[in-house]
Amino acid sequence: MLRPGVAPLALVLLLQARGAPAQQPGAAATTPPTPTINVVPRPDSVEPWPGAFVLRNPVRIVLATPSRRLREIAALLQEWLEPSGYRVTVVHGTPGRGDIVLGLERAAGDGPEAYTLAVAPGGIRVAAPSPEGVLWGVQTLRQLLPPPGEAAAAVSIPAVTIRDAPRFAWRGALLDAGRHFFPAPVVERFVDLLSRYKLNVLHWHLTEDQGWRIEVPKWPRLTAVGAWRIELDGTRYGGFYTLADVRQVVAYARRRGVTVVPEIEMPGHSVAAIASYPWLGCTGDSIPVANTWGVFQDVYCPRERTFAFLDDVLDEVVRLFPSRYVHVGGDEVPKDRWRACADCQALMRAEGLRNEEELQAWFMGRIGRWLAAHGRRLVGWDEITAGPLPSDAVVEVWRDTATIAQVTRQGHDVVAAPESFTYINRSPGDLTLAQVYAFDPVPAGLAPQEAAHVLGGEATLWSEGITPANFDLMAIPRLLAFAEALWTRGPRDLADFRRRLTEGAEPRLASLGAAVGPEDRDILRMTPGYDSISNSVGIRVAIGVPGVAVRYTTDGSAPSAASPVFGDSIRFASAGTYRLQGFYHGQPLGDPRAVTIAPSLARGRPYTLTTAPSPQYPGTGGRTLTDGALGSTNLHDGLWQGWQGPNLEAIVDLGASQPVTAVEGSFLQDARSWVLLPRDFTVWLSDDGSAWRAAGTATHDQPPERGDPFVYRLSVPLPAGARTRWVKVRATPYGLLPAWHPGAGHPAWIFSDEIVVR
Repeated sequence: MLRPGVAPLALVLLLQARGAPAQQPGAAATTPPTPTINVVPRPDSVEPWPGAFVLRNPVRIVLATPSRRLREIAALLQEWLEPSGYRVTVVHGTPGRGDIVLGLERAAGDGPEAYTLAVAPGGIRVAAPSPEGVLWGVQTLRQLLPPPGEAAAAVSIPAVTIRDAPRFAWRGALLDAGRHFFPAPVVERFVDLLSRYKLNVLHWHLTEDQGWRIEVPKWPRLTAVGAWRIELDGTRYGGFYTLADVRQVVAYARRRGVTVVPEIEMPGHSVAAIASYPWLGCTGDSIPVANTWGVFQDVYCPRERTFAFLDDVLDEVVRLFPSRYVHVGGDEVPKDRWRACADCQALMRAEGLRNEEELQAWFMGRIGRWLAAHGRRLVGWDEITAGPLPSDAVVEVWRDTATIAQVTRQGHDVVAAPESFTYINRSPGDLTLAQVYAFDPVPAGLAPQEAAHVLGGEATLWSEGITPANFDLMAIPRLLAFAEALWTRGPRDLADFRRRLTEGAEPRLASLGAAVGPEDRDILRMTPGYDSISNSVGIRVAIGVPGVAVRYTTDGSAPSAASPVFGDSIRFASAGTYRLQGFYHGQPLGDPRAVTIAPSLARGRPYTLTTAPSPQYPGTGGRTLTDGALGSTNLHDGLWQGWQGPNLEAIVDLGASQPVTAVEGSFLQDARSWVLLPRDFTVWLSDDGSAWRAAGTATHDQPPERGDPFVYRLSVPLPAGARTRWVKVRATPYGLLPAWHPGAGHPAWIFSDEIVVR
């Protein structure tokens, strides 16, 4: 029998669901107070009610529906409550006052991931049409509870009814373990973050040019050789996931509602595999695992032996990963090895393929058929649309929103991951929280049947510059903005999102030990500049979050936590190599930065240019080409100047006539960024600055198809006894980008960092 004046929990929830406040008969009507509900992603509807639920110790979780999956979800809630000191039991049976009830109800929401969370003074109920909806309701409930670790006491939760459902079914994030390795516990911690904010796909990028990360027992050299590389400073770096690691991560993710989609890159980004088994490449040459970033020429050769290998790898993958989807890459595939390969050309003739683009389509089609025969769907990056695709292939679009529209109109399902909105591996100063929050996977102008092909989207954490030390700072808070962009329907409210972020999400994340990065500034920026008075290159340091420090060495060695601390700025005047490394609470933050000052008779000397460089790439200013500082393979390192179209022509005044032995021009090639080496480099000498004598022209044999960024120095040797005061140089640009290039028909860029006179 009920105590007088106490309504049963079911009645309270029923009244709330019907839109009437639960109150005593005859009580005066009151306006429900508006509770502070700081939930991310923002729910569809939040209806406040009078009163509050008080969570007391012990806690009883009641399963209203017999279900193994609901018991798993209840166990997760128990696991999340117990660190705060609560004693939790999970039972089947009839709910009582003060219980947390989990149940399956068809009417609780529209769609399998929808849910209704009802908080009333007498108890809490999470109901959904499916267990996954219950899980998301529980994750919302967690955000109404105090941060983990607080003392167990009577916690008050405002009475409220929340009804919610996601806009998209595919809400993912990519973790690149190929370039930098993240141990299994770090991956599981990331899974926790995804699940907490209702992201349900972990795209696990497991193979790359710089490392093979998954054990395949039949091919042991993949992890004995391919999982390790020798860094530029001579250290050995790497790691891989054992079969047990993978099974553990997959199981851990499944319990938390996250599907793990593996990616095995092919036919490009495969240097680590070819380093392990050279016959996988077209040349058969032994090559090292790549230790720089970029796009490399060596790719899988489409021979039968290669496909037998890939079948074995995928066989292991489908045993380990229950996901319906398997990602096979397909992006950034240089074709020069295939063009020079007799076996590839014979295959093209036998299959009636007109060019190497069709050969890649044939390659992906064969892999797609293998996956289909094993009950899986192929997922690939948008370059796979250059040729015919398996009918059920899913295209992940990374290039731009126009490509999303194009692919959906072709009738293919799409996962949207355009780099201009979702590449949160980019610095927050470059891709801000506001830009991520504005992301919409469905481009404007799509018809409803076309928009239906957009499954959802992914935020990507490519790891060229990300390690476990700065992972949180890069992911948080922008990943939460992305989660809301994928989950929440209706108009966006950035100010309200920021309020919920700062008042609700960030304190809870901090209590879990997660670091929160900036919204719209760099975590660490090192900007080079030149000082003409001291003839030195300076580095200015800007730190975006507390706890970051920069350390340096002057002998080219790798900085450690014990190296000298770099201040706001430092100047390098002497020739040599200086290394700088950011640290976050003592752990290396990304890759070290090297600055090499080259000896040169032209160092610090003035020069004139026929055509000024692009303001996009100003280098260190008016002495960039004679400041002595040599650039890296990163065109954004601040040491390069760029010209698109015209010749690079410069006249350097050495100040006095002096002996010279050679003149060098230093150039960058990064074909993906439209930067190609000049066709030639010509030098003239003069004693008076007006009468010139030709000294020679240097050329090179580097193909424009070479995709990995590299620095190349074109050198013109001078006759013995040569003297000069003025040096004139001209670098002739490549011209229009060739037909195979995505920018075909546009002029290539010339990038130069230095004119060296020896």
